[in-house]
Amino acid sequence: MNNIAFVDECVAKKAISFAALQAFAQKQAPYLVKNVAWAAQTQVGHWMDVVAEWKTMLGPDWDQTYAASNTIYVTRQNNILFSVLAQFFGADAINHRLLLIETMSFTTTPADMLQSMTRIIADRSVGALFFGNYHLMDYELMGGDARDAIIAEDEKRGLKQVLPPLVPYGSHQFPTLITPGPGTATLPKFP
Repeated sequence: MNNIAFVDECVAKKAISFAALQAFAQKQAPYLVKNVAWAAQTQVGHWMDVVAEWKTMLGPDWDQTYAASNTIYVTRQNNILFSVLAQFFGADAINHRLLLIETMSFTTTPADMLQSMTRIIADRSVGALFFGNYHLMDYELMGGDARDAIIAEDEKRGLKQVLPPLVPYGSHQFPTLITPGPGTATLPKFP
């Protein structure tokens, strides 16, 4: 009802002032928080049912199944489908058989996903053949050497190092942000 009243008010005034928009946003925010929670519960419930059915259908072949979810880089934190899949695949499958594929697009076609998965799996064979490590190519190949070079350059320039923690090849960590920061981490806790 707030949205209709706001639209009617703006139409009557033939203008949308920032103050009016701000007042509407403050009035509407508590309802939006509830809508987001409901949407999350609905989506999680749906995907839990779907993946449970897939796991039942595949039976013992589930342990050889690969899965991938796509994400735009800024939304990889708490990615819903990937997190649901992790509940069924287990922690050991993360970054092995369960992949989070970052894209530039909001949507990704099945062909795009298959191409990405095929590339990842093919690259793993290259890493195993040349370096003796199946997961080496999952990482920025020059990342370790570049890290050492960055540390050396930081020291020369008197810069404070700003680097993520080293993660071993074949890590089963969630492929998301891992460092805590200040502030609120969930929508209901925003002031």
